[in-house]
Amino acid sequence: MRPFIYGLLLASLGVWTGCGGEAGLEGTTAVSGVVTYKGQPVEGANLNFSPVDGQGRAASALTDAVGRFQLTTLKSGDGALPGSYQVTISKTEVQNAMTPEEAQAYFEKHQRSPQVKQKELLPAKYKRPNTSGLTAEVTEGGENNFTFDLND
Repeated sequence: MRPFIYGLLLASLGVWTGCGGEAGLEGTTAVSGVVTYKGQPVEGANLNFSPVDGQGRAASALTDAVGRFQLTTLKSGDGALPGSYQVTISKTEVQNAMTPEEAQAYFEKHQRSPQVKQKELLPAKYKRPNTSGLTAEVTEGGENNFTFDLND
């Protein structure tokens, strides 16, 4: 009888946890678009959509070689929940970057962490929600295709 009970418990636990978590967040809708800077596509820009009202979930994306993006909330490309969002966009170049092994060897030799410099490749105002001036309204069943043309 015990093996049956244990089996029943394991089966119900699988149903309760979602059997592996492959599903995205229920209610998301596809959101895509393009990012340009001074009219040119921006590759490797990080986008963040943060809910204006603080409710719901944030979504993010990384632009491809032609500046296109597809938002992700939980599962790659699942989109965003309908609502109003503040949008931030950033692209940072890391100079003097090292692999973890190189950084460890540097630390052992110099007894300090290596100096890593970051250079912002887009205007800093787009990196913060309170200064970006970028917003998006994601609608259920809407087109939800946004163009963000950044400038200085």
